Amino acid sequence: MKMMTSTLVAAALMAAAASQAIAEDAGTTLTLEIGGVAPSRGVVMIGLYDSEAGWTSGSAVTGARAEVDGDHVTAVFADLPAGTYGVKMYHDINANGEMDTNLMGIPSEPFAFSNNARGRFGPPSWEAAVFELSADGTVHTIRFE
Repeated sequence: MKMMTSTLVAAALMAAAASQAIAEDAGTTLTLEIGGVAPSRGVVMIGLYDSEAGWTSGSAVTGARAEVDGDHVTAVFADLPAGTYGVKMYHDINANGEMDTNLMGIPSEPFAFSNNARGRFGPPSWEAAVFELSADGTVHTIRFE
């Protein structure tokens, strides 16, 4: 009987450890609260970056296309590992799938970055835009200006 009890306890501990490992592997959720959106027009195109190299090269780890309905948009990224991230996004007002520019190559559609960071003659640095995604999830607010 004693051996059966210790076997059951061992099995219960292994099951608990396995369920904890599954929970840790499930990742976490990033919720982006985006304000300053031109009401009810187009889509917001979002790129999520997890390294300075990706940020600089434009190689997003994932992205989203959020429909605009009002002047506020929410985008949710699930199952991400905790760590540092940066966001580049633009409001594709005419929903043509491209960031429109003028003849000089300057964007003619609104754009924004995490931490509401601003760059000079280009996107801001990774250091200005990076934020921490905690293991229990993060809500990050960005505004189009």
